[in-house]
Amino acid sequence: MKTSLLVIGMAICAAYPAVSHAQVPLDTLRTKTVQGYKSKTITGRVTDEKGAALEHAVVQAKGTGVRTLTQDNGSFKITMPDSVKTISISHINMKFAEINISNQSNMSITMQPMETTLNDLIVVGYGTKKKSDVLGAVASIKADILEDIPVANMGSALRDRLPGVGVSIASGKPGAATTLTIRNSTIFAGASNVGVTADPLYVIDGITVTKQDFDNLDASLVESLTFLKDAAAAIYGASGAKGVVLVTTRKGRPGKTRISYSGYFGTSTEAIKPKTMSAYEHAKMLNDGYELNNTQIASRFSQADLDYLKTNPYQSWYDQIWKSGTLNRHTINVSGGTEKVTFFAGGNYYDEKGNYGDISIKKYGIRSGMTAKVTDEITATVMVAMDYSKDYRGTYKTANGETDDVSIRALYLTPKWVPLTIDGKPVNWSGPNPPGAYNPVGMQNSGNYTWNTTQGLNLNATLEYRPKYLKGLIGKFQYGKLNRNGFHKEYYPNYTVYNFVRTGQNLLLYSNTPTTSPTSKAASADQLGTSTLTASSYQIIASLAYSKHFKNQDFDIMGAMDQSEGNSMESFIYKNGQIISGVDEFWAFNNATAVIRNPSYTNSAKRSFLGRMNYTLFSKYYLEVIARYDASSNFAPGNRWGLFPSVGIGWKISDEKFFSDNITFINFLKLRANYGLVGEDRVNARLWQSRYTQTTGALLGTTSGNGLDPNIAPNPDITWEKARTINVGLDASVLNNRLTIGIDLYRRQNYDGFDKLENGALPATTGINTAVVNYGRSTTWGSEFSIGYRGVINKDWGFSTDVNFGFSNGVLEQAYYNALYIGTYGNNELGLMVGRNPQKYNSSNFGYISKGILRTQAEVDALLAKNPNYKIGGAKPQVGFLNFEDINGDGQINDLDVTTMFNRTTTVIGFGITLGVTYKTFKLSTNINLAVGGKKFVDGEAKKVPTTTQNAPSFWNDHWTPDNPNAKYPRADAPLAKENSTFWALNGTQCRINNMTLSYAVPKPLAERLGIPELRAFVTGTNLWTIINPFKYKDPYTSNFADYPTLRTISLGINATF
Repeated sequence: MKTSLLVIGMAICAAYPAVSHAQVPLDTLRTKTVQGYKSKTITGRVTDEKGAALEHAVVQAKGTGVRTLTQDNGSFKITMPDSVKTISISHINMKFAEINISNQSNMSITMQPMETTLNDLIVVGYGTKKKSDVLGAVASIKADILEDIPVANMGSALRDRLPGVGVSIASGKPGAATTLTIRNSTIFAGASNVGVTADPLYVIDGITVTKQDFDNLDASLVESLTFLKDAAAAIYGASGAKGVVLVTTRKGRPGKTRISYSGYFGTSTEAIKPKTMSAYEHAKMLNDGYELNNTQIASRFSQADLDYLKTNPYQSWYDQIWKSGTLNRHTINVSGGTEKVTFFAGGNYYDEKGNYGDISIKKYGIRSGMTAKVTDEITATVMVAMDYSKDYRGTYKTANGETDDVSIRALYLTPKWVPLTIDGKPVNWSGPNPPGAYNPVGMQNSGNYTWNTTQGLNLNATLEYRPKYLKGLIGKFQYGKLNRNGFHKEYYPNYTVYNFVRTGQNLLLYSNTPTTSPTSKAASADQLGTSTLTASSYQIIASLAYSKHFKNQDFDIMGAMDQSEGNSMESFIYKNGQIISGVDEFWAFNNATAVIRNPSYTNSAKRSFLGRMNYTLFSKYYLEVIARYDASSNFAPGNRWGLFPSVGIGWKISDEKFFSDNITFINFLKLRANYGLVGEDRVNARLWQSRYTQTTGALLGTTSGNGLDPNIAPNPDITWEKARTINVGLDASVLNNRLTIGIDLYRRQNYDGFDKLENGALPATTGINTAVVNYGRSTTWGSEFSIGYRGVINKDWGFSTDVNFGFSNGVLEQAYYNALYIGTYGNNELGLMVGRNPQKYNSSNFGYISKGILRTQAEVDALLAKNPNYKIGGAKPQVGFLNFEDINGDGQINDLDVTTMFNRTTTVIGFGITLGVTYKTFKLSTNINLAVGGKKFVDGEAKKVPTTTQNAPSFWNDHWTPDNPNAKYPRADAPLAKENSTFWALNGTQCRINNMTLSYAVPKPLAERLGIPELRAFVTGTNLWTIINPFKYKDPYTSNFADYPTLRTISLGINATF
């Protein structure tokens, strides 16, 4: 394969000599004469913009095959035909240049830097490196690319932009959580309720922060983001097992003061509106089922009822409640300074209102910093940041805060013959469960709400010492202080709904006439509650670094001590039984019901010693060694310390003479590899100690008293979760650095993973739950590819393309699960996955093998002729039922026939595609998601057939009846129809345009006449089009058709700099 690629590349080189600049050895060129032509000799020196010599620059006589290379001092000598008027110069890190010779014989040529990311400095943890020198799997992105995208937090804008970085968004609801994962990091099933997450470690300007700190950080305040994906994270060994996100915020630069403003206003609505049955279709399907089962006439809709429902006067609850949301964001930054002192200050405000009720989120933040050269050797930096966010919703108490599932279910699923209000009065209705008894208008009129606020105040101070007496030595002391306060309040009063006389043959329809008991109280929680959270932590980092350049060698070493400590307090108090209506204060509720629930205080500490050594020979052979020695108070004294080492090597092949002399269309080529051990201590604190909750009960007899209840079994042996990782990568830049390629192959083995048996696995007589143990083990492997191209068509037109894609797989090798379930599907899906390929053995791939719909009585008779006792889900087969493979051959289709349905259900390959086109000062950019292959399944809510209290997707209109024997879907009462089976499988390929931005930069002369040196206008859309959608009834990016939908937003904004 590699040989084939090399042959292809050399063929390209031969076919396009103007691009490839094929070379011959330098010594040959120096002695070569130009036969048959009058010749001339040109000498000169090539330097960069700072005057430094450029070695190995290619100097060519244009229009000929004559060329040479510059020496280590930048000098060159070339003999060419006298008719040549122009020479060209190319270099790996510089822009291609053509120089008119005129009558010159000795030339001084200055080259300009190539606009390539190879020269970018990226943060790698406790330091920075040129991207071309990095040995680990590292992805980085400039934050200004994300600024125009209208999202509540920066993480959402990262979707499909970087290889190995996954982004999932809980729902379209304002304020819904965004989760980042690196290389599909997962947790073991038993650890999900003991504080373990798949989140990476977040570090802002060198200080470890919480996910909340990251989520509240606005992109306008950020310079860049870097993601450590492999053993390079060993520098953060204590918590690097799931990757590390390094954030560098903006700093001031010397120069005149600059003021920048950016803002947009936008609107949002559902990207795809789920399709549900009309009132007539719903009633007709119910009647079809009643007729097939000879249900009594009184339960059916009469023909008059059906005729009435064809012209149903009521809109669906969804159509009455849903509205377009709004969003706006504004940021302002001020920066500048002198060579001695620089400063930066920025602020941001974000406000988004949801699509029904009072759902909203507000965020604002302020970040400022100053860097001062106290002396020629000492530099001090101080940064202060404050952020605030408020998430508000006036919805049902038990609704999921991320998806508002209960409320949105009522809007989607309430039958369309049920009025929301009559004469402005909310109708008493008990519908889909959950929520059951519920009316959104009545609830909103009651003034109910839930809101959460969080406020952070952070300090980051650094003192850096670079002594003149020892060049290359850097001493650094950094102190970080984080404070965060959270407050939650919920108010759920009972509310009034109105009763109306029912009509219709089955009394499911409504009249406008009140009943003799016109009002009822809809039971909400009848509760007021508040909770508070106070958290504080500090971090101290003291480091000493030294770098030295010898003749052909570079040596860097760094050692540091990192110590942190944090604590938090949380409490929740609530009262039931409102005495004074409409008052959301505790004094308005029954004192006898006051409860303080699970107050808690936790503290944790960590101490680390770490070091890194880098050695480079001839600027092309690399060695990096990292080690970190950590102690965590989350573990017992004998198990606190852990050592996390890694080693990396690299080879810059493009700097080898045998390569650069013969293959010049490849400007940069580097091989790299690393191997290391990283750890994870992010689990609930002090699981090695006994812990209790207060309880009441009787020790003997029936007399109750106070007592303590052990809520977890302590494990004094619990220690670090670990991950052993190896990564091999290749970085390349070709065609004068216009095309960049990155390839990574990796393997990660997690062991000693935090795991725990399900609650209740131990006998109730023990009085305790199971202990958290280091038991889980898994191995994952995969590949990541990134390809970028920057092209210029002419002076007006340009374009760019970035594509990332990859393949991954893994196996769960060891996990805790209940041995009582071994050998059964459903209860023991986890056990069935252990040691098996997850592409096949995953929870979505367990189900029945469908044999299709029994469409005729002849098919049913033939089935029963073979086995008169044949049953499907306990029922005798009937026409219109789904039939399934009898896996165990017992003539009964039941749980014992559940099996794996397909050899693979997971996506085969996923692409993130970013495209850009520029025309003069116009720019169009878009980001696209494409997932190819695998299987998707109709979701569980959509598979439910309609009932008298619940609607269903419109695809159920094509259900089996005697008059529609060729229907796509079974009859309404078909047993096991709603269970997972191959019948509900869909092709998993899907494609969506995530976002698109069109911008126009006002030409500078015009902008200056307007008094604004830099002015740009833009329009951005998100979730604009779903190009390929396997689900015809819902958005492919929602897990359930009755979830808060993915939103399409359109925003219009400007950027201005003064």
